[in-house]
Amino acid sequence: MELGIFAIIMLCAVVLAIIFGIPVAFALGGFSLWFALVFLGESFVRLFPVTAFGMMTSYPFVAAPLFIFMGAVLERAGIAEELYQSFYLLFGGLRGGLAIATVLMATLFGACTGIVGAGVITIGLLALPSMLSRGYNKGLASGSICVGGGLGVIIPPSIMLIFYGATAGVSISALFIAGIIPGVLMASLDMAYIGVRAGLQPSTAPAISKEERNLVTGSQLFKMICKSMVPPLFLILAVLGTIFFGVAAPSEAGAMGALGAVIVTAFYRKLTWNSLKEAALITLRISTMVLFIALGGKLFTAVFLSMGAIDLVKGFLLSLPFGPTGIILLMLLIVFVMGCVMDWIGMIFILVPILSPIIKELGINPLYFGMLFCVTLQISNMTPPFAYSIFYLKGIAPPEVTIGDMYRGAIPFVFVQVLAVIIIMSFPSLILWLPSLIK
Repeated sequence: MELGIFAIIMLCAVVLAIIFGIPVAFALGGFSLWFALVFLGESFVRLFPVTAFGMMTSYPFVAAPLFIFMGAVLERAGIAEELYQSFYLLFGGLRGGLAIATVLMATLFGACTGIVGAGVITIGLLALPSMLSRGYNKGLASGSICVGGGLGVIIPPSIMLIFYGATAGVSISALFIAGIIPGVLMASLDMAYIGVRAGLQPSTAPAISKEERNLVTGSQLFKMICKSMVPPLFLILAVLGTIFFGVAAPSEAGAMGALGAVIVTAFYRKLTWNSLKEAALITLRISTMVLFIALGGKLFTAVFLSMGAIDLVKGFLLSLPFGPTGIILLMLLIVFVMGCVMDWIGMIFILVPILSPIIKELGINPLYFGMLFCVTLQISNMTPPFAYSIFYLKGIAPPEVTIGDMYRGAIPFVFVQVLAVIIIMSFPSLILWLPSLIK
């Protein structure tokens, strides 16, 4: 039997191990080590420390802890509370206005953090009680929080885009800029769905009372919006502006974002030694976890490629009578299905090294496919049974909101996100236009 067949067996074993609850890093690293010892010999295993050192000193990975630190600091800055209060009063008079405000706030907050858990938990604590107390449908309320919080991994600066770029060898700067239009499109479609549903079923998303809307005057509301919008816009300019105009690379922009987050926290008078210490510890914990997964993924890739499995996969996909578009659709379907049972970090380190060579063989723009891959992958945060956004929200939701309510609320948004993928795939300029303008 060819070694490539055993490599495919290794891939299946890793996926099954992750589904049954073995930590991703241990599943990737453990099976890679065992298959390397059995099929490639002890001399190949001696290369593992060199591989680990090369990955740990990789320049693109420097950006990840910086952006994680930025998000951890911002959780304590009070930005989300200010934003939600402003949007709450601005959109509350519309049917579905609170849910629309939730998605819009999540989009801006996601541009400042790039982490799913931070967005879902922070926004859930603010928005869910407000919507439930005003008679919102439990599913629509929880679904809007989950979809909004999930946008944090696609709206740049995004940790997902950093790891995809580092794994696939695609420019992280270009990925950041390319993610802007798809992210805005997805948020817009989500808000449009909320508006349409609220119009057809007014009882699911009633407007807030006129008396509540009149608590502040128009000029006061304008001042509130300006004040709450300044910090996120400042951070977006500090990160994406420096990348777009060629002032900084992603790692340097991450440092700018971390510094900007500290400045914003000080502006809100929330900067204390304890808050910085907690943010640093959170950064250490998340970065260590991700780097262990990345190391396991690197070892898996080395063994998988050395056993020749990529030739089998490439030959199979290229032999299909679908053409490049059909093969891309098949790849995205694989990403979508695997996203139902795996987290996005593990999937990047398993699938990207396998699919990237095939994309090159087909002559497809790697930036175009990379964004399609990441946009599809972020849907996995809401697809059952392992919908991580729902798990985060369940941890802070009141008992009357069941996990069934959350799944029923999330599924329509999954279809909306799939529609967004189809639109983005049909119009490549939505991905490629802005990166073409980078200085």
